[in-house]
Amino acid sequence: MLIIRRTVQRDPDRVQQEMEQLFRSMMPQRPHVAPRQNDRWRPPVEVYETEDALIVTSEIAGINERDLSVVIENDVLSIRGERLDDRGNERRSYREAGIAFGPFGLDVYLPFSVDADQADAEYANGFLRIRLPRLSVRTIVPRIPAIVEERG
Repeated sequence: MLIIRRTVQRDPDRVQQEMEQLFRSMMPQRPHVAPRQNDRWRPPVEVYETEDALIVTSEIAGINERDLSVVIENDVLSIRGERLDDRGNERRSYREAGIAFGPFGLDVYLPFSVDADQADAEYANGFLRIRLPRLSVRTIVPRIPAIVEERG
């Protein structure tokens, strides 16, 4: 009898997601940041710099603004919230389940000092966009007191 084993080629997007999850789980936690909890999911995020700000955009569809929390503490921007499951308790047989419900959270480490008082956030069309302006550098010039020589 000849047995031929056929392998199903894995979806490349799924492989990349699994690799990203593996790398995230291996990253060291900073001491002032709470460790990732197993019951939280992490929404996709995009972080980039411009000349004058750090821009953080996260895809969090189906969230009410009052269920979002954005906090800047030290050098970490934390986004927390919860996507409620309003589908009820009816029995279902899923073919594919890729939408996460329940509490979520993500931390973004800030690569430079930001002006938290001038930060602004906008939630529209399922995207949370946060703009964190760079803290302007202030140069301090020391004053040299005049030296007066007394001659007697």
